[in-house]
Amino acid sequence: MNTSNNLLEKQTDYYDSLHSLAHRLIIYGLLYPFYYLRYRTKIVGQENVPKEGPYVIACNHFSYSDPTIISMVTRQPVAYIAKQELFEGQKKWFSGLITFLGAISINREKPGPSSLKTVKKALKAQWPIGIFIEGTRNQSRTEITRLELGAAFIAKMGGGLPVLPIGIQGGQKVGDKLEIAIGKTIEFDSKLSLEDQTIVYGKAVAELANLEMNVKQI
Repeated sequence: MNTSNNLLEKQTDYYDSLHSLAHRLIIYGLLYPFYYLRYRTKIVGQENVPKEGPYVIACNHFSYSDPTIISMVTRQPVAYIAKQELFEGQKKWFSGLITFLGAISINREKPGPSSLKTVKKALKAQWPIGIFIEGTRNQSRTEITRLELGAAFIAKMGGGLPVLPIGIQGGQKVGDKLEIAIGKTIEFDSKLSLEDQTIVYGKAVAELANLEMNVKQI
């Protein structure tokens, strides 16, 4: 019985050396050529990426390609928090692919214990957790109008993890300038509420992405 359980656990471990290698092959074999050939890509602040984890990545969100952009600029395997709707009603190959690559399905209204357990497993394997601080794609290219508590929540859950802010600009059409700015890590401040800590992260992301902060409520 224990052998079967161990085998099942091994089969569902997406944060081992095999999956890490798969990420790196995709980053260097596909993502770098794709983005540098398709756009006028510029990366600023790459020296700010921690050389080892775990940590949390907080980024603005314009398009479905944003996770691949983050992976490219950090040059590391990243476990992304993804809304559970992406795993439902999609073609099986898509949900299977993002699961293989370590995406973590989560109910944004009420995160379940299974999702939180998976986050902890990824952190234990030293993978950074990628999360889009707006909670959904932003239809505006000028301002941030909403913030979600996810980045602060995970930073606290991980024992006060640092948060790496990233801002994405441009890349709307082939040939456009695509600029990704990486800020310095922000240490978790246990004296702040999750709401106030989220505002700190949000302001950093907005500045990096050249967006105005226009958030009325968290």
